[in-house]
Amino acid sequence: MSFFTTPENKTLKSCGLAAVILLFGLFDSIEAQSGRRAAKPQPESSPVPQPLASPDPLSLDPKAPPTFGSLKHNVRLLIGRQSTRRHLQSEDVIFAGFVNRLNAFPNVVASPIGEFKRQDAIIQAKTVTEGFVVLLSFEIDSFQGGTIILNSPDLQIEYQIFAPGTGKKLTRGKIYFQSIGGGRMRKSDGPGGTPIRITAEAAAIETADYVHDWLRLDEMRKQQTSN
Repeated sequence: MSFFTTPENKTLKSCGLAAVILLFGLFDSIEAQSGRRAAKPQPESSPVPQPLASPDPLSLDPKAPPTFGSLKHNVRLLIGRQSTRRHLQSEDVIFAGFVNRLNAFPNVVASPIGEFKRQDAIIQAKTVTEGFVVLLSFEIDSFQGGTIILNSPDLQIEYQIFAPGTGKKLTRGKIYFQSIGGGRMRKSDGPGGTPIRITAEAAAIETADYVHDWLRLDEMRKQQTSN
């Protein structure tokens, strides 16, 4: 056996190597065209972060009472109403919204006690040992901007708070309800003037919030006095 490489052997080896390379290239081309090329390993994907739980829809309601500035002690309110002679539907909506809004505040229990005039509310307050009597009065807002509006759908809403035991009037306030499509649009008196609301629901909320603000101030005054 000869261990020497001849030029003929070198040529044969070169031809064989070229044939092998050409063959592998042909296989790669066939696999690429047929779509059966082995897929490249994909890197492990990081876990997809789960979305945070959505907040309670009630907490997104701009009409919901705030969680700050709540009363520290329970307060009971007896709420009477003085309706107009026409007894508009908006009066019922405002009164119901007023009571519901107050009951939505922590430590406030508001109970309607029916139709009352101012003197009736004072008498009722004198019989109460704790809590307050609140009178919500409605009046047709028929005189606007020097003009009388016949069959006006607009209202003046007044709240009064009376002290238990004495019936003394502790505070009062007024808000205008300006119905959409009314005869004239009442003009606001500015930032410090009487609020004007164009929906019954907004008027109810505004009035209840004023009453709640006064209750907070009254509680703070009592705490300072006791200290």
